Amino acid sequence: MPVHRYPQEVHDFVKKWSPKLRDEDLAEACNRELGTHFTAQSMKAFRGNHGYRNGKKQWTKEEYWKYQKKYPQGMYEFVRDNSWGVSSREMAEMVNEKFGTSFTQTMMKQFRQRHGIKSGCTGWYQKGHPPGTKGRKQEDYIKDPEALARAKATRFKKGDRPANELPIGAVVVNSVGHKLRKKQMEGSLWERWEFLHRAVWEEHNGPIPEGMVIIFKDNDKLNCDIENLMLVTKGESCTLTMLGYRFEDSDLTQAGLGVVRLKQAAAKKKKKGKKV
Repeated sequence: MPVHRYPQEVHDFVKKWSPKLRDEDLAEACNRELGTHFTAQSMKAFRGNHGYRNGKKQWTKEEYWKYQKKYPQGMYEFVRDNSWGVSSREMAEMVNEKFGTSFTQTMMKQFRQRHGIKSGCTGWYQKGHPPGTKGRKQEDYIKDPEALARAKATRFKKGDRPANELPIGAVVVNSVGHKLRKKQMEGSLWERWEFLHRAVWEEHNGPIPEGMVIIFKDNDKLNCDIENLMLVTKGESCTLTMLGYRFEDSDLTQAGLGVVRLKQAAAKKKKKGKKV
């Protein structure tokens, strides 16, 4: 099979301009100047065969939109320049009408997210924005008498409490397996609820010192008996977990705590000796 050989002037041209031009532009320039018939792919193969390196590895945004084939030319600029205050659904309709594409609302949302194009449309009320029904009575915007009657029947009356509201003293288990006890009816979440194991400890021993935590000797978060609770530092608790010294046997957990404290004391003494 005969080998196609290019004249030296083609080699010289490609060698000179390959560090400065993309394969697409280099092929176009070489064809124009020397009458060759390179495509971008054949130019890439020619450079690779002869060791002519292309110094431009990463496309700029302008170069990407010039050479990409997935979207119509000019579409990116159109979306970029017309997106502010326009929803994804509206923008998809505008693009489909102008470029003959078939974008859906979801596809347009993803397109703008990928290319960092913001619309300013958050989909929720901004801080300070008055609700649409502010200062209006239900009768002003619910015109159907039956719908209005159903709405009135479900209104909370002053002093009403939710039917499923738990009383003071109720105990529940949260998502991570700790027991919570309700201590009052009003206030924020942590004004109304308390961790049962912490509350039991404080009932017997007073406030928990800062930097200390309560752990379970048998590693059972549901066993909040005072005999199963142990006061340790946050560092000791972390080390117990890291070394796997939390056991179902409470005696083993206490022995593990002793080992942790011995290790920490030895490390502290060693560090102090180095400073001296």
